[in-house]
Amino acid sequence: MITLSNALTWRSVRICLAVVIAAMTIGVFSVRTDSNPTALAADRARTPQDSDLFGMVIRDPFYEFNTDPVNYPMAPNKGALEQQAKELAAAGVRWIRMEFFADYDGTVAPGEINWTKYDWFIKEIAPKYGFKVLALLNVGLVSYKGATVRTVAFNDPADEAGMDPTDGTNHFIRVFRDRAASVAAHYGSAISAYEIINEPNISWDLWQDSKWGEAEIKSERYACLISTTYESIKTEDPQAQILTGGMVIGSPPEGQNRNQFDYLYELYASSWVARYQAAGNASKPGWNIVPWDGVALHPYYTDVTNLFSLLNEFTQKMHDRGDFKSKLWLTEIGAPADPPVSTNDPTSQAEIDQAYYLNAIYSGILSSSDLRAEVAHVFWFKYEDFVPGNYTHNYGLVRLMENDKHDNYDPSGRVWVHKLAYHVYQELALNVKITDPVSEADARAAKLFYFTQTQQTIAPEFTEYWIEKGGLEQFGYPISRPTEINGVLSQFFQRAVFEYHPELKGTGSEVLLRLIGQELVKGRFFQPVKADSVQASAVYFPQTGHTLSKQFLSYWQKTGGLAVYGYPISEEVVEKGPEGHSYTVQYFERNRFELHPEAAGTPYEVQLGLLGAAILKQDLWWR
Repeated sequence: MITLSNALTWRSVRICLAVVIAAMTIGVFSVRTDSNPTALAADRARTPQDSDLFGMVIRDPFYEFNTDPVNYPMAPNKGALEQQAKELAAAGVRWIRMEFFADYDGTVAPGEINWTKYDWFIKEIAPKYGFKVLALLNVGLVSYKGATVRTVAFNDPADEAGMDPTDGTNHFIRVFRDRAASVAAHYGSAISAYEIINEPNISWDLWQDSKWGEAEIKSERYACLISTTYESIKTEDPQAQILTGGMVIGSPPEGQNRNQFDYLYELYASSWVARYQAAGNASKPGWNIVPWDGVALHPYYTDVTNLFSLLNEFTQKMHDRGDFKSKLWLTEIGAPADPPVSTNDPTSQAEIDQAYYLNAIYSGILSSSDLRAEVAHVFWFKYEDFVPGNYTHNYGLVRLMENDKHDNYDPSGRVWVHKLAYHVYQELALNVKITDPVSEADARAAKLFYFTQTQQTIAPEFTEYWIEKGGLEQFGYPISRPTEINGVLSQFFQRAVFEYHPELKGTGSEVLLRLIGQELVKGRFFQPVKADSVQASAVYFPQTGHTLSKQFLSYWQKTGGLAVYGYPISEEVVEKGPEGHSYTVQYFERNRFELHPEAAGTPYEVQLGLLGAAILKQDLWWR
């Protein structure tokens, strides 16, 4: 018996053969390895305006402070935050919505803002990944005597106690206004827009705080709040866009005869708008005729037909008041879907329903010139499911990995599973499916290998590996465009899935093959072999309890060994091929060997299974 530790592993890269095959079949030119790996996605890129439609409510940086005390003690968890950014960028997200909070954790004076919790993400990560930031300024922004302000305080009448006793504010509105100004002053153009109060017309915070007595921040009080806050933010940054708080569709419990349109009308007709206009603010560069630049909506539980009618009606109401500049912002809209139990599970009906709803919303707005002219952005609620223990509403497009106790997220921030809706969002936002053909002209312009047989190219990051490790004979044709999967640049070939890991540059493992052999046999059990029963001519792998021998051992050793195929995860088994013939096969972590006795004595006696094609066809690769 030969163990892995004393077995020799040969590598025959067959570079010359691969290059000859490439020259015969590709019909393209020199290889370029310095181009953008996603450059060919630009052939179907949406216009900047249409790309801007795609927003996402994210996991707030506030909640990622000191969540990895080992690597980032008393600091933002940069690993988790950047992992989130990679996933958002890979999905095609252009706008992100995040919330600011006053702090009571001892890191700053009670009720102040700890800028450290936000700075790195807003000033470095958002620009790095091309995100525009919408900041939600909600009741958590305000404090008084070391505690979060009770929401009912916003409905307090004017107290005539400010610097301008006639401005109609109360103490809590003034604190909110000044805190909002400090955010704008601190971040300047790094924040593109602000949403003022979450759901003011039917506030869950107020409903709880009033012990079920009232749910509406009174329109007169809210008009005062947004007009004074608009002026304070615009003074700091005239280009910032200020939105009304996202209105819920319906009537507050205490005012069943009034709905969202009544509330909006009362804002436009309020004395605070008249006061704003009388002060000449409407003529200032960057300022609107009313003290907001957009009307935000949270139209949950609205089917798409009614949703589109609702949006048209909102637009008409705004125009009726002479406001032709403000746009509609859907700052929250979503649908729940429980995640699968296993990453190998097929999509559930709930996942399908969630994905269908998402597709209908974005596709419907994009296909309607009227809606597209009036709807600025749609923020899906939300990126991730709520934290463990609070899964009442699984609105996320992903479920994050949990810690060992299953009471919080893993500090890595890595995604455990993507739901179908994440995949649909990505295809909509990027306007391309990974199997869409690539233009030969674009491939020529980029000096990439192009295969007429599949109308695909090889990403520059994978070209050298593909050639050196056996090329067409070893891996087959590329059958997809390069794409981000789980934050990793990947590409499907007939017999493999390549992954690019820049963090491993210089180690020889910059390009790795996905463990598609393991994926394909997930759920199957292959009985391990006892070490003392292995024949002397076989190689035994204690890591998996399986062996390699005869033709499969010879092929494994000569064509790449452990680095290319991984460990064997089964013994030789007999399976039927698609044409009905039975073959001896053996599974490895990254592929499947097939024995073809009809080709004995030729280089094709052992062939690789088309596992890359099988995984792509299975259509769960995005999990």
